[in-house]
Amino acid sequence: MTWKTRQKSLERLAEGIVKVGALQFGTYTLPDGRDSSYVVNLRGLPSYPGVFQAVVESMLGVAKSKASKVDAVCSVPIAGLLYASPLALSLGKPLVYASQPGPRGGRRVEGEVRPGWEVMLVDDLASSGGTLLTTAEAVQQEGCEVKHAVVFLDRLEGARERLHKEGIAMHSVTDIMELADTLVALELIGKEDFRKITKTVGAANRP
Repeated sequence: MTWKTRQKSLERLAEGIVKVGALQFGTYTLPDGRDSSYVVNLRGLPSYPGVFQAVVESMLGVAKSKASKVDAVCSVPIAGLLYASPLALSLGKPLVYASQPGPRGGRRVEGEVRPGWEVMLVDDLASSGGTLLTTAEAVQQEGCEVKHAVVFLDRLEGARERLHKEGIAMHSVTDIMELADTLVALELIGKEDFRKITKTVGAANRP
């Protein structure tokens, strides 16, 4: 894909995300307890088939180059299942998904995986990487390997680095700063909202 083609694709994705209200500004608490001045909620995208298809196709473009040696696709709970399902179908790979840890422990991977399989993780976005690592651990407990994780959006809050330390390469369609730059260029967000995003990213990366 040429730079120009990628830029056009990113503009289309950015416009769609804003149009359906997936990007919101305010005061939010992320699943790991940290505060954020913005949120990107991709769980409602299936209600907008055009935008949903564009996001899935962009993720498929990333996943295809990593999928040749992959035996199965595993969804991160819960939103990841929306994106892992069409990706697994398009790639012709078995789909499994991780469930939330229960009070009694037990098996956490739903579906069939076999020891020695290489499993690719899929989620909608990544922030600190906690849920991706928890899912990877569940898959590894089944005797499988996890070498790759695919997400649509990297919030640039440490996930890539944390996964790398565990031998997992994270691949994203875009990251929040690239998305924000595109939205500013399209005049879909103003400088104040851009500063909010920058501030959140900066706070997440302080030692």
